[in-house]
Amino acid sequence: MFVLGHVGIGRALARPWVRTLPVIAFVIGTLLPDLIDKSLYYSHLLGQMPATRMYGHTGVLLLALALTAALVRSRVLAALAAGMATHLALDCLLDLTSTAPKGAWIAAAWPLLGPFPPVSIPSIGAHLQRMMAGPVIVGEILGGLLIGWELWRVRQARAAGRPSR
Repeated sequence: MFVLGHVGIGRALARPWVRTLPVIAFVIGTLLPDLIDKSLYYSHLLGQMPATRMYGHTGVLLLALALTAALVRSRVLAALAAGMATHLALDCLLDLTSTAPKGAWIAAAWPLLGPFPPVSIPSIGAHLQRMMAGPVIVGEILGGLLIGWELWRVRQARAAGRPSR
């Protein structure tokens, strides 16, 4: 999935649990694993990375973020963790539609399932081209529709003088 899918579907999945959490932090959390891993993969800051789903996609990072949020009682960190959890869940779900190695599952369970599976994507353009698969496109459309629906509901609530949450 890409931006609209992760944000829109992630918000819909987590709605019952995140009503009181900061929206912007949650949205950033839905994108955080890709912001971390894609940046590392394409920038080569840490050298040649073997995959595009690595450290940012791990349950270890999610657990550390959630525990830190609980320890310091931070709603912002809790929102980031909740968004990240939806990202990992959606990536794992998307992996079920592919015959390729289950990189999202391996990354989420790292280090329990072994090393990150190597992926060779020569450029960001090639990566975007890989995203033109049916399940990704469906996820983007659904995510965009869910975002639109949520924005419409917020506007309707404001127009009626009701709280939007």
